[in-house]
Amino acid sequence: MIAVTPREVPALLWLNSGNFGGGNGYKAAPEEVNLMYRRLALLVALSLFASACGSSNDPPATSGSLSGNWLISMTKTGKTTVSHTQSGSLLQNGNAVTGNLMFTDIPCSGVGSANGAVSGTAISLTVNPVGTAITLSGSISTATGQPPMSGTYTILSTGCVGAQSAPETGTFTASLVTPLNGNIAGTLVSNKGVTSGVTGKVSQGANTGSSSTSLTGSLTFTNFCYANANIVGSISGTSVVMNLVNSDGTQIGQLFGTTPLDSSSVTGTYQYLGLGTGASKACVDGDTGAATLTIAAQ
Repeated sequence: MIAVTPREVPALLWLNSGNFGGGNGYKAAPEEVNLMYRRLALLVALSLFASACGSSNDPPATSGSLSGNWLISMTKTGKTTVSHTQSGSLLQNGNAVTGNLMFTDIPCSGVGSANGAVSGTAISLTVNPVGTAITLSGSISTATGQPPMSGTYTILSTGCVGAQSAPETGTFTASLVTPLNGNIAGTLVSNKGVTSGVTGKVSQGANTGSSSTSLTGSLTFTNFCYANANIVGSISGTSVVMNLVNSDGTQIGQLFGTTPLDSSSVTGTYQYLGLGTGASKACVDGDTGAATLTIAAQ
């Protein structure tokens, strides 16, 4: 069982909860309130390489690695729409699969360690977020148009009171999310009616088996209160956070949204900190708005 920290929480859940900023002083703040200045510690990504191992008695591992950033959609028995999602990174080493996934189940949401095994095309995986135990059993597919993994799941309570999903059974599909790498082009449309252009570049860090993976890069703006910003962010499943910081590390804003499985775009909302007295009228106060970015793979 792993305790949740702000760094571990995937992008969408982190932002919907109102957390914003860096360090140990995370505070929830209403969306319309100006952002507070604070420095961010850069995310450190350590490279882990999967290596083949296992005894001669083990079935051969499925061709193709399961290592990567995953989005798992879970549909409760008797329902037709997705009931829950899990997101995060898995690492495959021979027949063994490990990682960390975020599971949302108010009030029992949390990051759970994932452990499982592959045997031929069969896969089994257990995830243990705070107060619940999730078991997934299914198969791996390489067929065009089919999700890479699918099967059935069971959720049981292991101590969390008030879990909305335990006990529960259902079916799941799991899809790999393409790494978010490439050149950025897009627009920011503020609530004040101002349209700004944005270009830049984003790179996804190495897969360490965490519930989120780091994002870095840079942005250049036109018709905006800031000329440029660096990206210090994260991705978990299809949820994206891009913290916008100055060259000295001071946070000036934040962009958060979602990307499709092919990571060809990011759509969502943004907010930025005003420049204060002495700035142009449009930039004295901060603002929020809609962000639409296209990501062109290099």
